[in-house]
Amino acid sequence: MDIFVYSRQGLEAAAPHEVLHVVISITSSPGDVARLRSNAACLGVLRLAFPDVEVASELHPESELFSREHAERVWSFVAEHRAKVERIIVHCDAGKSRSPGVAAALARVLDGDDASYFGGRYTPNVRVYRTLLEVAPPRVP
Repeated sequence: MDIFVYSRQGLEAAAPHEVLHVVISITSSPGDVARLRSNAACLGVLRLAFPDVEVASELHPESELFSREHAERVWSFVAEHRAKVERIIVHCDAGKSRSPGVAAALARVLDGDDASYFGGRYTPNVRVYRTLLEVAPPRVP
């Protein structure tokens, strides 16, 4: 399974992928919806909104941050589509932290290898990564 990571700007400008895929679209607030190009090869979009913050603060309370509920939604979405798609596309605003956090956890659970998301151009959001791993089902169908 291929997992592609984009910035929001990069994905909004990209031509639609021609292989069967799904998109996990991450923005900072619920009212801020990315404009995604789609085609018949896109079998679904999961929209999530949470700030790129790892620890709660006065500015960003715990209730706003990536949660177990978010993680459960991601795994449910992936399980629903995994057998039908060749690619999972994940984007966030900059494509450097939240989306690589999701991609790294997906890669670790689905393919057993998340190394390409660490130590390079990405800095995965540790809260996102760890929460997804904590909530991951024993086996994703």
